[in-house]
Amino acid sequence: MPGVVLKAEGDGAVLGQPLLTPAAWTAADALAHPEEWQLQLTAQDAAEIVAVAKAAVASGKPVPEMALSDFPLPTLAAKLELVRQSVVHGRGFYLLRGFPVEQLTRQETVAAFYGLGLYWGTPRSQNAKGHVVGHVKDLGLDAEANDVRVYATSAAQPWHVDDADLVSLLCLKRAKQGGLSGWASAATIYNRLLATRPDLIEELTKVYAFDKKGEYADGEKPFLEAPVLSVYKGNLFFFYNDKYIRQAQRFQQVPRLTARQLEALQAVTDLANDPDLHLEYDLQPGDIQLIHNWTQLHTRTAYVDHEGFENRRHLLRLWLSCKSGSRPINPEVFPKQAYLGVPPVDGILKAPLDAE
Repeated sequence: MPGVVLKAEGDGAVLGQPLLTPAAWTAADALAHPEEWQLQLTAQDAAEIVAVAKAAVASGKPVPEMALSDFPLPTLAAKLELVRQSVVHGRGFYLLRGFPVEQLTRQETVAAFYGLGLYWGTPRSQNAKGHVVGHVKDLGLDAEANDVRVYATSAAQPWHVDDADLVSLLCLKRAKQGGLSGWASAATIYNRLLATRPDLIEELTKVYAFDKKGEYADGEKPFLEAPVLSVYKGNLFFFYNDKYIRQAQRFQQVPRLTARQLEALQAVTDLANDPDLHLEYDLQPGDIQLIHNWTQLHTRTAYVDHEGFENRRHLLRLWLSCKSGSRPINPEVFPKQAYLGVPPVDGILKAPLDAE
């Protein structure tokens, strides 16, 4: 499989200098080499997924308790490892097609997707309910409410990263209209800012508050604090969610954003929106995307659903901590929730079969 670039000691990132890495891509470059970031699963791959899914469900073991040994994939495993290496050490994203959703029950699909994720990392809780397999589906909630996360609505998702090393989405159903997925290179955005507005780089290295959307334990702050841009041991780290940064301003203890900070945030969003710097894709049932949160931003357009809750746009989601050997994270800069997911309130991990 082409497109894999391995690095022993970081990407050579130095704050204030251009970053030359496969993760610094443009739309033209990526579209010219689709074979480097797309994989069509074969009939044999699909058969292996179906077999392990049925066996995993038949075992009676709860999904969050399943281990990699519960998902033997004789031929697909090597491909999944190459995908992981490319995402973590190469371009930073991948698109897999042909997951056999039509051959599996919902329970088998949830188990199988969790099993694939174990080849890429350790699944993390995505919300205070402890969901290790999340459901991206409209629940009819108000996207502007303080305690509502946008994935549970049909509103547009702003450019952002999630609270784990990797995020993966599996499409089960498409929307009637809209709901396009987009991803952009944070490394390229950094390089463009360095070339055109180097004065804004320093603004992005300052600590920003991010609204936790009501998902925090007693005694914790209702927001987490981290820089948007940082470098650690030769690696670039980009932690961005313009919407959550702005919403955190509702807390009195959060410093007011300065005009310069607002300008820097808008510059990031504007560059991510540049058609030359992002890809946009209408995920089809059976499509899986895997993205490295530290070097890529992702988004979703607003959408209109089909009638009936069971017919709504529906994606499964995984947040994953990378397997050993991935880039080290500076614990003095990033709180654990920035890369280990949202701790469940009751301490119990769950894998529900539908959005709740």
